[in-house]
Amino acid sequence: MSDKADAIEKFIVEEITGDLVSAPLAHDEDLLAADLIDSLGITELIAFLERRFGIAVGDEDLTPDHFRSIDAIAAFVEAKGG
Repeated sequence: MSDKADAIEKFIVEEITGDLVSAPLAHDEDLLAADLIDSLGITELIAFLERRFGIAVGDEDLTPDHFRSIDAIAAFVEAKGG
């Protein structure tokens, strides 16, 4: 799952957090509690996940637990078959 987590981290740092993050993100850091990702960021992240990993993210998948940390996102992608 490490390659998935690394790709997800890279996308979040480069495309979503911008200047908010100056160092690598811990893969277990709570992105929501730290205000590093918001609803627009989640939308961008979902589009990236669908494109990059070939998965479909449905409304039923939109729970905070799936998007709380890089590890959680990577586990979600893995569970979806990506």
